[in-house]
Formats: sequence, C-alpha cells, structure tokens
Amino acid sequence: MAACINPCRNKPAGMARPIARGGEPLRRDEIYTAIQLAGQGAMKLASVYMRQRRPFILNHLITIRCNLDCPFCYVSGPEQLEFNRVHYPKQEEMNTDEVRNFYKQLVAHGFKLAVIVGGEPLLRSDLDRLIAELDGHIFTSVFSNGMVLAERCDLIRKASSLIVSLDAPDEQHDTLRARPGCFRRAMAGIEAVRSRHPKIKLALMMTVTDQNVHRVRDMIDFAHELDLPIGFQPPTYEGQFGLDDRPNEECSQRVPPSAPLTDAFRVILEASKRQRILASRAFFELIIDDRRTFPCHYPTYVLGPVYPNGDVLACTSATMIANLRASGVADILESPRFQANAEAGPTCRRGCRDWGIHDISALHNRQVDLSDLRRYYNAFVV
Repeated sequence: MAACINPCRNKPAGMARPIARGGEPLRRDEIYTAIQLAGQGAMKLASVYMRQRRPFILNHLITIRCNLDCPFCYVSGPEQLEFNRVHYPKQEEMNTDEVRNFYKQLVAHGFKLAVIVGGEPLLRSDLDRLIAELDGHIFTSVFSNGMVLAERCDLIRKASSLIVSLDAPDEQHDTLRARPGCFRRAMAGIEAVRSRHPKIKLALMMTVTDQNVHRVRDMIDFAHELDLPIGFQPPTYEGQFGLDDRPNEECSQRVPPSAPLTDAFRVILEASKRQRILASRAFFELIIDDRRTFPCHYPTYVLGPVYPNGDVLACTSATMIANLRASGVADILESPRFQANAEAGPTCRRGCRDWGIHDISALHNRQVDLSDLRRYYNAFVV
C-alpha cells in the first residue's frame, strides 16, 4: 500500500503505548478502571457546565482558504470559491492580535475545548502563536487535510490533538479530493507529527460520500494498521453547515443513499466494539436509523461557529449573533441572541448529522456510556 507505515516493523514515534504503573504495564482490568475514573472525571467536569448551562467549547472556522478542491466540501469547495472571495476574503480575516485577544478571553471565561477548523488552518502562518494562547488552559483540536502538514507541523506543536482528513487508504484519496499527491502528503505529515511532536494525539477522519462509502471497512483496517483512532462523517449541509446563502447544489449530491450509508455505519458500529473509533454508539445509531434530527444542546455549550472575520453565527436560525471586533466574549455569551439560539436547540429541525455536534447533545441527554468513554479516552488520552 503506497506510503503506508508498516506497523509490523518499526512503529513510528508517538504511537500509543501501554499505560505504566511504576515502570510496569497495567493489566487490562486496571486500564479499564483508569479509563472509567478518567471518564467519570470528564463527565463530572462536563456536568458542572451542563448544570449551569454554561458554554465551554469553541468552534472556530479560522480561515476559509484551502489548498484542496474537494467536490463535496460545504465551505471551501470549488462550488463556493467565488462566494468566499466576495464574502470572506483573506484581508478581512481577524489578524494575529485580534485572535490572540479572543483566545485570551476564552481562557479567562474557563473554556475547556477549542476546535480549530477551516478551510485549512495550517495556511495561517501565525497558527502556532494563536494556539500558544490556549496552551496549558484549553484542550485544542486542529483539523487538517494534511497537504502542508509535513513542512508546517511546528505550527501545531502546542495543539492537544490533530485530526487529519483521509477518505481512502490509498491514492483514491487523491481522486476524491481532486488533487494528485494529497494522499502521500497527508501520510508524510502524519509521520512528521509522530516523529517531531509525539505528544500530540493523532486521529483520522473519513468523510463518507457516495464515492467511498464502500471503502469504510478498508479505512477501519488502515487506521488499525497505523494504530490511529478514526472517525466517520457523512456530509451534512444543514444547521451550522448551511448558515448563509453559499451554493451547495453540486456538493450536496455527494451524500450517499440511505441504504449503503446504513450498511457502512453498521460495520462501523460493530468495529467500534474492538477498535478506537470516534463518536458514540448513539451517533452511529442515528445514521443507521436514518434519523434526520435529535434533541440538540450544542448551541447551549458551544460558542460558534465563529467565522474568519469574527462573525459569531446562530446555527438554529442562520443569523449572526455578533462580531468579535465589536463585542467581547462576555457580552456575546450574555446577549439575548446567544440565549435565544441556545434555547432553540432542543427543538431545532435543521438536521446536523455531525458526530461532534451530536455527541455534545448525547452527553447532555445521558446517551453516552462507558464504552463510548473508553473510545474517547483511548483516542485523546492514552
């Protein structure tokens, strides 16, 4: 398999290693006890915020610029290029000082998780200085397509985790993402992070489209060979992913038909009992059952999506709450528009079938069990 790391020979630096106690590996039952205790601690922390109905997560679309032309992309694909040039030009992105000030406010307000997405976040040459504001205070996850990861991996050296998009275990990924060589570049980036920044928790994310739905099992096996967690996400063009009038007629045609998508997620659900697969059982069942909505509490606990120009958007109504250049975080969180968006969440019918959005709600709705906690713990802690 091209550019594949062979786990049967020398494992790359940074691979998951057994948890140790006094230099000796823990037994399986001890590991599960540790996982349960860590999970309970995380649940206790989250429950404090949830009882207070307090936001503690950032969703930051830090740039819309991208170096790929993925035909299924809802935000930076070829269908949106002209829209983005007009509405979100590079010169209107928040600059380094503005983003650093924003991140300092998040730390001051006790935020615990920051999700940094794009576009391609690594196209921002100041990304390392931005993440540095969160280092030691907020668990920071960066999503990347891996195209420039090998040469720019130092930009994410202070990130807590990195999730790399990979849609096939070979050069079909190049076809799916409309760029020759992007599979090899993503693999080179993964190896670079493992060797240079082994403390960063790595994971893969597969966007399951009509073109690769039949390769889900292959990707599960590939992630296992690489000793990496993996998540699976069908394209979604509703809710926070349809906040403005950007075109999506062509990209939305990439959503797989219900039957093959259901079959694929049955495979994922079964594999999740043995392997490090992200998302809860409740999310897998949402896709398997082809349910389009769920009681959503995401806008209660999440600030964002925050767009590159500082717009803070209300996912339930597709309207703007505020702009960070004009309002501070405290004012935004206390504003009637933010509160209205949060209150509308449980009855929202816009239909975000996204694993991250769903699992915040699953936690609120007590649909997360110990097996789900084990997967997250194995992905982001071990």
